[in-house]
Amino acid sequence: MSIIVPCYNEEVSIPAFFSQMLNIIEQTKPKLAKVFKPKDWSSCHTQGYFYELIFVNDGSKDKTLQALQNIQLHNQSSDYIIKIINFSRNFGKESAIIAGLEHASGEGVILLDADLQDPPSLIPQMLNIWLDSQREIKVIYAKRTNRMGENKIRAFFSEIFYKLSNFVSEVKIESGVRDFRLMDRVVASALLSMPEYHRFSKAMFEWVGFKRQCLEYEYIPHFKAASSWNFWKLFKYGIEGIISFSTLPLRIAFVLGLIISTLSVVYGSIIVVKTLLYGNPVAGYPSLIVVISFIGGIELIILGVIGEYIARIYEQVKMRPTYILEQPTDTKDSKP
Repeated sequence: MSIIVPCYNEEVSIPAFFSQMLNIIEQTKPKLAKVFKPKDWSSCHTQGYFYELIFVNDGSKDKTLQALQNIQLHNQSSDYIIKIINFSRNFGKESAIIAGLEHASGEGVILLDADLQDPPSLIPQMLNIWLDSQREIKVIYAKRTNRMGENKIRAFFSEIFYKLSNFVSEVKIESGVRDFRLMDRVVASALLSMPEYHRFSKAMFEWVGFKRQCLEYEYIPHFKAASSWNFWKLFKYGIEGIISFSTLPLRIAFVLGLIISTLSVVYGSIIVVKTLLYGNPVAGYPSLIVVISFIGGIELIILGVIGEYIARIYEQVKMRPTYILEQPTDTKDSKP
């Protein structure tokens, strides 16, 4: 079982998170040993380990890396191994997720942030659902039942984003659904087969399909005074989600341009006819400026929409890696 933990400036929560993980490992180890036979286990399990904890340090500026290395050095067990993936800089959550998936070797993969906003206590329940279904339920995901305690303005715009995204895209995303989930190996492999440079995991999780089940929980306040995800970052992430899984904005731009062109032709014809029949003077300067400004604004919006898609093509064809490691990944276990 692989547990992927993206980390960004979470030095404070790392010890508490790891302590909870030790309890969960001890609690779930007997069932894993009962269900999986040695010939079915992946590379980490053939060495006798039930879990691998993969911490992805996404360019943290505090002492997160030192905290992770301290845990790796001083915690030894035959039940788990600890891997640390250290980025050369902050590449973002999406890069951390793909890095964790690429380094995971378990038959099941759990994605969970280290900030403890998502309760690790749901992991045993996820495992039970997955194993009791004979791995037919391949995705068990977590969903918040409410946004109590969250900034009201942020919550409002989040709901607007989900409604807009579901309107323009065929891939429907549930409001309140988190990245926290258990995925069967076939799901992780399907996600790795998608070579996008600009990734939007919330929609990708839905796009790959597979039988799934939801686990609900109540909102847990963030341990920090403020999340590192400010409004501008969320706005850019929202644009990424809409552009990545829908071409409807391009169609809207085309239809809008067609409508304006049609109206312009109709309006121009009316002016010509009125001038020929009644000798009416040409419309005044202010109305002309208003029309030109309006059409110019629409043109800039359409060019902006087209530019967003072209920019993503440009980024994709450069074939840059989604992340760079500060140092080779430590794949050794936590024993000295």
